[in-house]
Amino acid sequence: MKIGINGGAGFIGSNLGGQLIRSGHEVSVFDNFEAGFRENHLSLSVNITQGDLKNIDAVNDFFSKSEIEYCVHLGALGSVPRSIENSKASFDSSAVATLYVLEIVQINLTPVLFSSSSSVYVLNKNLPKIEKDWFSRISPHVTSKLAAEGLTMAYWESFGLTTTIYRLANTYGHHQNLESLYAAVLTIWIFATFNIQPLVVFGEGEQKLDFTYVDDALSVFEKSITVKHDIDFPINLSFGHSVALIQVLNVFRAYFGRLEVQYREARNGDICDSESNPKSLMNLHDSKLSQTTIESGLLKTFEWFKFCYTY
Repeated sequence: MKIGINGGAGFIGSNLGGQLIRSGHEVSVFDNFEAGFRENHLSLSVNITQGDLKNIDAVNDFFSKSEIEYCVHLGALGSVPRSIENSKASFDSSAVATLYVLEIVQINLTPVLFSSSSSVYVLNKNLPKIEKDWFSRISPHVTSKLAAEGLTMAYWESFGLTTTIYRLANTYGHHQNLESLYAAVLTIWIFATFNIQPLVVFGEGEQKLDFTYVDDALSVFEKSITVKHDIDFPINLSFGHSVALIQVLNVFRAYFGRLEVQYREARNGDICDSESNPKSLMNLHDSKLSQTTIESGLLKTFEWFKFCYTY
């Protein structure tokens, strides 16, 4: 199958491209390299087009010339803080870009898989989160993700477009950008560890978060692409097993040995606990999914970054 990945030079996109190629698919990547890196695909047979999703003519050109048969839409600028610093850029990169992609894919009814975020639940204190729980529009980033979800569902309803929407939660693993100013906690800690810097914990470390190893997310994506799942509502891509940050620190210590850890006061707006209900995900995939443990996932991640930092 000819699969197009918007934002395919980033963390998840580059990993997904590699997996799909190994499964025998032809992969084309569309990316503006604002958050992704061309180097992520150096060893892969990937067709790479540099372009901006906010340019509908460029999007149309990519899909028509590459003869895309399935679209994986990952392109967006993540991070709540970044969206507050530049609200328009955040909204345009997610909501407006998604509108343009949908406009193009609906011409040939090309199926689309859209990657959303569990950040839409940020103010909802119910645990675990279910897809039809109430959600909050706490930031431009969250609002743009909800707008993109709504647009995708509207094209499913209005045009009969085959769609799948996944809300990812704290995905980690190889190919992450450790030097990003907007990195998540595990990425920040890995960067600090390899640079012999202290690991900073806000609060006492008792807060529990869902973590998803990237290969688990890729497995879910590939299954949905293969069978062309067609779902009219977003689904949590999470396995319902949250882990306390203090437990994650113990995994770091077991691998790296003694570490300097600095505890600071909890920050306003930080998520205290996060856990998403995986029932819809398991039903969609007939419960044929397994989760990589945080210990195993971090070990694989450490080994990958150890090689990068050594060589």
